[in-house]
Amino acid sequence: MTASLRIFCAFLAFTLGFVCPGRAFTVPQLKEMEGKVKKLVTTNMPAVVSLIGEKVPGAGSGVVVSADGLILTAGHVTAGNDTMIVVFPDGQQAKCKVLGADYTRDVGLAKIIEPGKYPFAELGDSDKLQTTTIVIALGHPGGYDVRRTPPARIGRISNRNAGGFLVSDCTLIGGDSGGPLFDLDGKVVGIHSSISESLSYNRDAPVNAAKVSWEKMLKGERWGKVPGERRSPFGPKNTGKAVLGAVFETSGATVLKEVLPKSPLEAAGVLAGDVILRIGGEPMATSEAVAAKIAKSRPGDRLALLYRRGGEEKRAEVILISESEMLKRMEPAAPKKP
Repeated sequence: MTASLRIFCAFLAFTLGFVCPGRAFTVPQLKEMEGKVKKLVTTNMPAVVSLIGEKVPGAGSGVVVSADGLILTAGHVTAGNDTMIVVFPDGQQAKCKVLGADYTRDVGLAKIIEPGKYPFAELGDSDKLQTTTIVIALGHPGGYDVRRTPPARIGRISNRNAGGFLVSDCTLIGGDSGGPLFDLDGKVVGIHSSISESLSYNRDAPVNAAKVSWEKMLKGERWGKVPGERRSPFGPKNTGKAVLGAVFETSGATVLKEVLPKSPLEAAGVLAGDVILRIGGEPMATSEAVAAKIAKSRPGDRLALLYRRGGEEKRAEVILISESEMLKRMEPAAPKKP
């Protein structure tokens, strides 16, 4: 079990005090729920993927729902793309072809192009969900992150709005869009649709809405209007998440454990073991400060870099690239034809 999952389960009882106020859980009930959550996350996490747009920049999430690589996601995540990059939690990559979408219900399908047998999650029955039903959200908040697996977040169904969407109070942020909502039986019951600034109001498209449109989406049919603000989880004018190519030794430190191949850092001559001191003239005391600085930057930005190698300080310039470009560069080269 991962450290993040252990922490999640340790605070499960505490969290439920806020999720279900006024409802008392016995110790056996909590232990049973903890067991279900552990099983759910362990079984289904390998199927929760990050989707990176190739034509329309931006990152969202999805879930593989068949062994041959069919992906269920939000319609707005795939909108404008013909193909997308699929990143599994372990870092493995594939490409998928965008199929159909029902933009009114905000559900869509895509299919991994390379034949194979993929981890997948089973679909459930969203009609059985009731107010206060406990649910678990998985996804890739902020886009794929090599430093962690998709975090699990617990919540409850708080309402169904007039459009038929599920309303939950699971904590979600940009990049989670298109990710799966599970019931405690480990079945997909919803797809993250719109994420509110308020943690108590995040909408999920019910999985049964996708089932109604399934055959049409498989045929590649697309209908309904895609609201402009949903074309990217990061906003319609965003050019995609900027990438530096850094993997740090530990949280809080700026010692580089790894410099990703073909990344901006490698191009600047930075090596594993180097210590980042300043970026763009700003002191970098922690890895979180580095991440915050890059998050405020855009692909194509040129940033002055000061770093230490051994006892010597060195200077360089890094040119940031987009997350989708980084993933393309990390793809293995096509085999040469004989």
